[in-house]
Amino acid sequence: MNRKNNAGASALKRFVSNHDFPRLLILIAMFALTAVMQKNFFAIKSIVRNINSFTPLILLTMGQAVVIISGGLDLSVGSALSLLTCVATSVMREGLPITGAYALVVTFAVAIVIGLINGIGIGFFRVPPLIVTFATSYIWLGIALFLRPTPGGETVDWFQMFYKIRNIEGAPAALKAFGEIIPPALVLVLLGCLVWWVVSKTKTGRYIYAVGSNSESAYVTGINTSWVQIKACLINSVFIFLAALFFVGQNGSGDARMGDPLTLKAIAAVVVGGIALTGGRGSVYYALVGALIFSFVSKIIFFANIPNAFQTLFSGVIIIVAIAGSQMYTLSSRKEMEESKLT
Repeated sequence: MNRKNNAGASALKRFVSNHDFPRLLILIAMFALTAVMQKNFFAIKSIVRNINSFTPLILLTMGQAVVIISGGLDLSVGSALSLLTCVATSVMREGLPITGAYALVVTFAVAIVIGLINGIGIGFFRVPPLIVTFATSYIWLGIALFLRPTPGGETVDWFQMFYKIRNIEGAPAALKAFGEIIPPALVLVLLGCLVWWVVSKTKTGRYIYAVGSNSESAYVTGINTSWVQIKACLINSVFIFLAALFFVGQNGSGDARMGDPLTLKAIAAVVVGGIALTGGRGSVYYALVGALIFSFVSKIIFFANIPNAFQTLFSGVIIIVAIAGSQMYTLSSRKEMEESKLT
């Protein structure tokens, strides 16, 4: 009995001392504060609205996390997202349902090309990720502006299923009811989690961490580091594609500037999620936690009626405090564990 109690206590101590534990506490605190400040927070409509507002950042953060863990960084995610929305709405034509499926294929193909170009620049040509993705961000923006100088375009009716099923004319009542309980945006997030879960169970998932930790050592052990970095960029493109589906379903149009604010937010959310910018350490699932924390911060600022001019400032301050507090907690926990081992 004592052994079981000691084992349970040790497991709890290891969990509490884990450097990701403070992020869960911060998330719980942000959740509780938002619930207090937002009226009808637990109403189904409010829950669906919050999920919809959080989804794009969650998907982009998870994709960005994969690239950062592999030792890279993608400054082009916002422009890539905008380009994909412009491509999708340029291919589709109202009244021709088949163009919706065609648009999915074309948009996904463009997303793969985006990942390949970034990956080849980083992996094969060994150009620093910051330079490659900074340059490609302007390329994606230029193409998006060529396709959509101003926001516009159109989508077929069923494409709205990626945002809200009840908006689709003629959809079965049972399907609409299901969409009210489980929002399509949540399905996209779960699909993104499934993608990473599958990848993490393969050699690619392990190699991504190995290359991010030490690219030279990984190469010496026989890992094709160039191909691993390309794969990381391709996985990122899948997450960008899912976010683009949501935006097109939500707005029914494309916008060359739609993703601009999300690039740095995704990077900040990755950091809040505890992923090292040096690569090789962290969890994509905790990147999701970081995106939720960042999203709740935005909600709290909004409900606190803070003027728009100060919202960005307060967001930055809160993020720095959250990161600093997490690091201090981790250091103190490690110190306690080391002291306990010595005694």
